[in-house]
This record gives sequence, structure tokens and C-alpha cells, in this order.
Amino acid sequence: MWKNLGPVTALYPTPVTVIGMIDEYEKANWINIAHVGVLGENCLMISVHKSHFSNEIIKDKNYVSVNMITENILEAADFVGTVSGKNTDKSNVFDYTVGIKNVPMINQSPVIMECEVIDNYETKEHNQYILKIKHTHIKAEVLDEKGNINYDIFKPILFEMPTKSYYKLGDKVGKCWDIGTKFSK
Repeated sequence: MWKNLGPVTALYPTPVTVIGMIDEYEKANWINIAHVGVLGENCLMISVHKSHFSNEIIKDKNYVSVNMITENILEAADFVGTVSGKNTDKSNVFDYTVGIKNVPMINQSPVIMECEVIDNYETKEHNQYILKIKHTHIKAEVLDEKGNINYDIFKPILFEMPTKSYYKLGDKVGKCWDIGTKFSK
């Protein structure tokens, strides 16, 4: 028996990211964003509530870094989502390197994408920034022998909205486009 919960977004968990940007004073600013989506092989979307100070910087600079989060930096990642860059200098929260597109990249993050903001779809409460990936930086220790991300090693942190909890990516359960070959009805 199904239970209708109404218009509940049931696509969680989603990856936790920290979005990095350089403000007008050339200082790093960070915001924790877990409302993210894939829009194709080289585009993503991040959804930022309009109340966040970071919107001003994103709209002004048009470039951000998308830093994937692992358990070793989760506490700092959560912190940058709880304080506003308008009132708190978050530039020293992470050790970082400035990337090719003049965006701060968290040194401890194993996967980072430098992105250009190419569009913004505004709703009543959120800016949905469409990002085109310009550069992807991956630490060698999370790559397999073929140069692909090995998620058994990487283990990104995931966010689940209904209970507002973090999870670590779990066990692999099958190989895409292979497991279905065994199906019969």
C-alpha cells in the first residue's frame, strides 16, 4: 500500500558540495550546497536560496568551484553552510589553491570542478545556477587504473533532506548496463 506524502522531493540523498568563489575584496568565500543536479556531461545545476549572501558574488563573478566533500572535511563544510559570508569571514576555513578560473579550490577535496555560470533560472525562493564545467581536478589517489573516479575509495558525503542528515556513499551493488542482462520476467 502506498502513502501519499504530497509534493515531497524524494530524490535524496544528493552529494554535498562546497561552492567556492572569490569576493570583491579578493577573499575566498564558501557555501555548503547539497541541492545539486547533473544537466548533461559537462553541465550542472546548483540551487542557492535567495537569502544567501553568496548569490551576490556568484552573479558578479560568474565563476565558482564545486568541491566534493569527504568525511575528513565534513565539519568545516557544514560550518560554511551555517554562517553567512556577509557577517563572517570564511576565507580561512579551508586551505585552498586558486584555480585556472580564479576560483578557490579546497586542497583537501579529492574532486573539484571549476565552472562558469552560464544561466540562472530564478524561482520565488531560489536561484538555480546552470554551470558549465571548464576544468575538473581529481586527486590521483581516488582514480582507478583506467583514470576513472573509484567511488569505493572516494566515498563522497551525501545529504538527505527529510532528516537533515549526512551519509557516506555505501557499497557497490552492481555494474551498470550489465546487471540488467540477467533480468527475466
